[in-house]
Amino acid sequence: MSAIAVITGAAQGIGGATAALLKERGWVVHSLDRNPNPDPSIVSHICDVTSEENITAIAAEIGVIDALVPCAGINLRPDDNRAEQLTIDAWNKTLAVNLTGVMLTVRAFRPGMRINGSIVLLSSVAALRAMPLADAYTASKGALVALTRTWSVDYGRFGIRVNCVCPGPTATEMMCGVIEQFGAGQQLQLPQQRMGRPEEVASVIAFLASSESSYLSGAIIPIDGGATAHSAGMPFPKLRT
Repeated sequence: MSAIAVITGAAQGIGGATAALLKERGWVVHSLDRNPNPDPSIVSHICDVTSEENITAIAAEIGVIDALVPCAGINLRPDDNRAEQLTIDAWNKTLAVNLTGVMLTVRAFRPGMRINGSIVLLSSVAALRAMPLADAYTASKGALVALTRTWSVDYGRFGIRVNCVCPGPTATEMMCGVIEQFGAGQQLQLPQQRMGRPEEVASVIAFLASSESSYLSGAIIPIDGGATAHSAGMPFPKLRT
């Protein structure tokens, strides 16, 4: 019997790469996204992760699962992310998708997870090092690190593992759009001289989702090519004043 995974935000980016990799490895993959997954062999569910009713209905439809990977997330333009410019609507929208949406997803699917099931949260190096011009985003991603530790303790008695990956700058549509907002001609300076690829993050998520990581829980894993090891923290480009 094939293992079953549910991935939110799976139509593109890291979620899409994870869905493709797990499908390649023989999993039955359910994609929950506002858009259908481009791979017809992946089961698509049109979903708004901020809607408890929507999430609960899909969880009831899918039933028992082995892995849950809430990847759906948003990040605002840097100019809209500073505390002094950040609107309450923008703040609420970011937390609704990045934090409340994760909570609703986990709450809906956790009761249907098999023993030794795995939940893999998608945070960010923004939760581990300062990321300028990303107040709402860093708040939401930092909270996921805290929830990873809490849920790994709470759900351990059910035989469920909870871990968290923290990607550094990764070549997704969302990240490339954010970098463009820093200003023309400016580039990130990273130890490996490049951004990560979604497939590189997906390979770690796939390991955490599988039984190969059966005694690993509560871990916070940077996938950043060594960026958080930098003595000065995340070496971002010079910022506009």
